[in-house]
Amino acid sequence: MISKAEKSRLIKAEAQRLGFLDCGIAEARFLEEEAPRLETWLRRGYHGEMKWMEGHFDKRLDPRELVPGARAVISVLLNYYPEKKQPTAAPQIAKYAYGEDYHWVMKRKLKDLLAYIRRTIGAGGGRPFV
Repeated sequence: MISKAEKSRLIKAEAQRLGFLDCGIAEARFLEEEAPRLETWLRRGYHGEMKWMEGHFDKRLDPRELVPGARAVISVLLNYYPEKKQPTAAPQIAKYAYGEDYHWVMKRKLKDLLAYIRRTIGAGGGRPFV
């Protein structure tokens, strides 16, 4: 049986191998302290035109509502700086929008990380989110 510390080490090493800059693992639980802050943030309209953020308030505060039986949340960091340079004569657009959509880049890597976890640790559940 693999210890909790060894599972964490294996996951973080694989995340780094996949190109993530950092990886953290936290207990999946209801975010009691964050709930009023999120509610206020949404009420003030700080989410701009991203109206989809208003939905599923309960699921945003408890990852176990998204993935029943979840025990941990793995968060990763990826510097998404496209290698491809913009032509200087072209109109300038945001770097994150130039190149392959970062949602697809992240999702692919997260699926690879989840497959590794299932193979190596044997965890059955999981769901990647970008």
